[in-house]
Amino acid sequence: MKDIIKKLIEIERDSAAEKGDYELFALFLREGSIGRWDIVVYSEWAYRDYPNSQSYLAKKIQNSLSADEIIQISRVVVLEQEDLELPDFIQNINVQHGVAMIKDEEFLGQQIERGYVITANTQHAA
Repeated sequence: MKDIIKKLIEIERDSAAEKGDYELFALFLREGSIGRWDIVVYSEWAYRDYPNSQSYLAKKIQNSLSADEIIQISRVVVLEQEDLELPDFIQNINVQHGVAMIKDEEFLGQQIERGYVITANTQHAA
């Protein structure tokens, strides 16, 4: 997992430089997902250009991760709602291009067993 997280930090940093900052870029393991992780992102550019932004990120991930790493990823989720209110636990995480671990939290109706928040830039999120 350590190598995947390092690669995702680079993907987040590169795509933020190309497209714009993220309010959220995270890797979440949903309860019951049998070891398959979701990459969850929220940013103004991503929701305004959905589904192109989802394809853009998927391609970056496919180009950066090995085949063994890719099979650990379930999906790329681009949160599409403008002025999304992120859960309180995200509001308390201050990380950009790094990693903060979470455990046993609820995120938008999904129970997250474990997670790694790479960027939480909540000053711009509602």
